[in-house]
Amino acid sequence: MDFQARLEALTHQLRPWSPLWSRSILQGWPGSAAAFPEDWRAYARSLDETGERQLDQGVLVGAPPSSLSALLGSLQELTALPWHEGIHPLTVAQTQGLSAKKTHELERVLALLASRTRFIHQAVDIGGGMGHLARLCARTFGWTFHSIDRDAALQDKGRRWLTKTRPLGGDTLHFIQASVEDGDQPRIDPLFSGRDRASIGLHTCGPLALTQLRKSQGAGFVLNVGCCYDKLEAPRDYPVSRFGAAHPLPFTPHALALTTRGRHHKTEEEFARMKQVYAWRFAFDLLSKQRFPERGFVRAGDAPRTLYDGPFAVYARDRLERLGLEPGMTDAELDAFEVSVRAETRELLLCHLLRDRFARALEVVLLLDRAILLAELGFQVELLQLFDPRLSPRNLALIASRGA
Repeated sequence: MDFQARLEALTHQLRPWSPLWSRSILQGWPGSAAAFPEDWRAYARSLDETGERQLDQGVLVGAPPSSLSALLGSLQELTALPWHEGIHPLTVAQTQGLSAKKTHELERVLALLASRTRFIHQAVDIGGGMGHLARLCARTFGWTFHSIDRDAALQDKGRRWLTKTRPLGGDTLHFIQASVEDGDQPRIDPLFSGRDRASIGLHTCGPLALTQLRKSQGAGFVLNVGCCYDKLEAPRDYPVSRFGAAHPLPFTPHALALTTRGRHHKTEEEFARMKQVYAWRFAFDLLSKQRFPERGFVRAGDAPRTLYDGPFAVYARDRLERLGLEPGMTDAELDAFEVSVRAETRELLLCHLLRDRFARALEVVLLLDRAILLAELGFQVELLQLFDPRLSPRNLALIASRGA
């Protein structure tokens, strides 16, 4: 893949729509609606519940506006990435106590490593937790493996697990309690350097992915799966490549948060739950704007799941008490208010469904920039889909190799 051409094409498509994807809809409402073409909003209003769910999956039913159809078609084409095929089947004993998601990820990571790391003899895993990947790699490939994590309790569990399952001949797995940080770390930095060394980071949170890439410049092989892009900061963490710096997009905290929403595989139940959560949050925002305009945007915060299952009044009362606000309304009046703004809260929902269509493209931009950085450092680089997004939505893997 020509990463530079792909990044340039994506930024060309995304840049004109930055007022739509770089800002919060809710915080700027109702003014934020102006970023959405009226024919897009009219089309979204025409959808029934099935059509809304289709839109959430990136599928346009009926007769969508040509500009929307053309844009989404281009974004889907530019974010289509090859898949890594194959799994390394694990036995029941090897996966005992592991979740279906963890088992799925390990089987695919092991298959990827098996076909690309014949010259590797040592490896390091960032955020290795209990060391499941390290244990399996040490036994499957015969590597000396260092699993780094800052959580000593998790590592203690991993040691106990290792003791229970230790084969004859022992393991070459070592746990290191440490935080992987930018700057010199004499204790762990040598583990990342050497043509026979692999550096692995699965679901490295926010800027930790970039820390891994910087520390791994001397490694023979690098595997990184990022997540939590909302914890990044621009321009510190984007762009990171020279080419990306020449083709930047205006990433804001709101845009970075949007990159984590690229999930098109919600079940009916998950979609219904999302709509209910949005309905109560949006109604609460409209209520606070009406009753407490001097407060500006009021953050409702995450509420217990049960509050979204009951009446709006119960949810609103809980949030108001948490914020120390008194609206001077009875529960009946709070529920009546929610009913009165349903047309507006649906409009907010539809704008969010349209804005979410940019999420995957923005995520791919971040990863293309990282891929180009690795290429600029002299690696041969791949960007592949590795996990089933229904199980592991952040499923894009950066693979970089210098060869033997």
